[in-house]
Amino acid sequence: MKFNFPSKGLTSLAMPVFLLISVGILWGLFFSLIKLGVSGGVHPVNYVFWFTLISGGLLVSVCLIRGKNFSLSREHLSYYFKIGLIRFSIANIFFYAAQGKLPVGVAAVIMAFTPIFTYSISLLLRVESFIWLRVVGIILGVIGVMLIVIPRASLPDASLTPYVFICFGAPLLHALAYVLLSEKSRPKSVDSMMIAGGTLLAASFSSFFIALLWDEWNFIFTNFDVPTIAMLTHAILAALNFFMIFELIRIAGPTFMSQSSNLALGFGVFFGWLIFGELPSHWVWGAITLILIGVALVNTRHKEP
Repeated sequence: MKFNFPSKGLTSLAMPVFLLISVGILWGLFFSLIKLGVSGGVHPVNYVFWFTLISGGLLVSVCLIRGKNFSLSREHLSYYFKIGLIRFSIANIFFYAAQGKLPVGVAAVIMAFTPIFTYSISLLLRVESFIWLRVVGIILGVIGVMLIVIPRASLPDASLTPYVFICFGAPLLHALAYVLLSEKSRPKSVDSMMIAGGTLLAASFSSFFIALLWDEWNFIFTNFDVPTIAMLTHAILAALNFFMIFELIRIAGPTFMSQSSNLALGFGVFFGWLIFGELPSHWVWGAITLILIGVALVNTRHKEP
C-alpha cells in the first residue's frame, strides 16, 4: 500500500491525517442527520431533492468562484444525469427511507458493503478476474449480513428486517454505478468537484419529478424545526466534505482517502449512541467485524507475476 505524501516529514502527514479524520467524522455524522430529518417528518424523496439541490449548488458555486468551467455539453449532461439518477437520487431514496427506521450503526455497516457489491457485480460481468482471497471477502460479507437479519436479538424489532433489505438498495446501486459508469466514461478535462456538483444538481432535477409523482414535494423552509435544520446541516456539511475529499485525494491519493470509510463506520456508530442512545447488539458488532474484514479482502489487489 503506497500513499502519495510530499516528502517533507511529519509536517506533510499532518494535513492528510486531519482531512482523513474530518471526512470520517462528517460521514459518520451524516447517518444521524439523515435519521433526524426523515424520522422527524421530511419525506425521503423531498429530503433527496433539497439535499442534492443545496449541496450541488454550493459545490458548483465554489468551482465557478475558483474560475472552473461548468460544461453543459451533451457528453457532460449525459454523465451528470446517469450518475445523479443512480447514485444520488434513487440510491439515496432507498437509503433515506431505511435510515429513518433503522439504528444508525446498522445503516452505517450496510453502506460499508459497497466494495463487496462492486466486486461481485464486476465478477458476474467478467470485468474483474476471479481471485480466491477476494471471493472469501464476499463470503464473509454475506455471513455478516446474515448476522444482522437472522437473529431476533440483532435488531430492536423484527419488523425492521424489511428496511435492512431496502437499505441494501443503496450500496447495490452505488456499485452498479461504479461498474457500469466507470472512469472510462467520465468526461475528460473537468474538475472532479465540478463533476460532483453537476451530478448532485442533476439528481435534484430527477428527484424533483419523482417527488411530484409521489405527491411529496413541498417547500420545507417554512418552519426551521429539528428535521429541517438536520437536512440543511447535512447539505452544507456534505458540500464541505466533498471539497475535503477531493483535496485529500490530491495531496495523499485515493488509497489513503479510502480509509475514511472505515472511520465513517466507527463514527457512525458513535453518533448513533451519542444522539439516539443506540448501542449495536453483539450480533451487529459481529457483522461489523466480518464485513470490515470482507471489505479489506475484496480491496486486496492482485499483483501480476
